[in-house]
Amino acid sequence: MSFQINQLEESFQQNGYVVVPNFLDTNELRTVQNNIERLIEITHKKCNYEHAFYANKHDKSSLKQLHRIEEDDFFKNYSTSPRWSSLASVLLDEKVEPALALEWFNKPPNYFHETPPHQDNFYFCFEPPHALTIWLALDHANEQTGCLYFIPGSHLRGIRPHQLSGNLGFSQTIVDFTEEDQQTGVAVTANPGDAVIHHAETIHWAGSNQTTDQHRAALAMVFKAATCQRNQQRFEAYQQSAKPFIQQELRLAEVVE
Repeated sequence: MSFQINQLEESFQQNGYVVVPNFLDTNELRTVQNNIERLIEITHKKCNYEHAFYANKHDKSSLKQLHRIEEDDFFKNYSTSPRWSSLASVLLDEKVEPALALEWFNKPPNYFHETPPHQDNFYFCFEPPHALTIWLALDHANEQTGCLYFIPGSHLRGIRPHQLSGNLGFSQTIVDFTEEDQQTGVAVTANPGDAVIHHAETIHWAGSNQTTDQHRAALAMVFKAATCQRNQQRFEAYQQSAKPFIQQELRLAEVVE
């Protein structure tokens, strides 16, 4: 990979995010995409709405998220590749545990919902917050298709208060997010095969997909340092607060026609 490890680590520690261009070559990218398509087909045929979120459950192309895809044999093996954990370990400057979760995110064409501003560690509840997400672009991510935005250095300032967002698949958003926050956000574009990595406490969001014919899909893996533990009391409190919204999402999956 044509990048300097020291520069990556320095940028990640300072800004809370970093981009690794061409992390996957064309052949590996196609293999991942083919297996995602296979998994989407299986999920749609089984009508498994517990871990899949559709804009319209009758339209396979409207699938927004797939959770727990590490339970699939291909992705279970794929997520254990040392290249992923080695990158996470370098950026966190600590030994990391195997990938905790593997999720697929998609913004279908004409999907005008934005991903609300949030910090992942509000959900994770890790202490200390030595964790990150590797977000692998499977399509072109730009300001038209709904790229990610990050506030540089926000991972150094702790967790902001969150509340229910009402956004399908993203239950929480930052309560006191301001226009100034919005303006300090940096748009991070990515090409298929690029890896965008962000710290668990970096404030981020994503725009809507304003195109009529392009998807914006990505594969996300979560890693945490071996010294990092979940605060169970905080985590249970989060789950309790999110329960009404999660139940609403499941009802929507059943009734959307």
